[in-house]
Amino acid sequence: MILSITVQFPTKKPTLQFGASGQIVKEMQKALNQRLIQLDTVSVSPLSVSTTGYFDHQTRDAVKYLQCLAFLTINGIVGEETWAYLCNGFASLPKLSIGSSGTVVKASQEALEVGDYYFGAIDGIFGVKTEAAVQAFQVEHSLASNGIIDPLTWNALSRLDAHASRCGVNAFRGY
Repeated sequence: MILSITVQFPTKKPTLQFGASGQIVKEMQKALNQRLIQLDTVSVSPLSVSTTGYFDHQTRDAVKYLQCLAFLTINGIVGEETWAYLCNGFASLPKLSIGSSGTVVKASQEALEVGDYYFGAIDGIFGVKTEAAVQAFQVEHSLASNGIIDPLTWNALSRLDAHASRCGVNAFRGY
């Protein structure tokens, strides 16, 4: 299990979306394929895209799949958040604990719920129920049971079959 692979990119990373082309798209496609190999645990062979330098439908769908697996905003656009993940993996995601809130908390609650660890409201607020679910998840996955979602916990959450299966369905339906 390799967690801290860092991919080198030019400092200026433009926002990429459907229709974009050029060398930076080709580099993004290579990094996308590397990250998908790490994350795609439910497919017989991990999803990959052709490194053509053109941001086509296949690339957009693969970006959405990656975004779902990595708890990012699912929009099919490679902006700052997705670039950060492509470059730094789970280290780019925030540490979550009691008091955290937002869409990334909501995404983690959804993953914990489909994994049968969380039974509270999917409200994007990291409270005591979310903390208890994280701790139960961490114990079951031999992680430090501190109730904090850190890179190791993000990595394990992304590998939940129920989460990956949900991403496979949602990411390709015009999400």
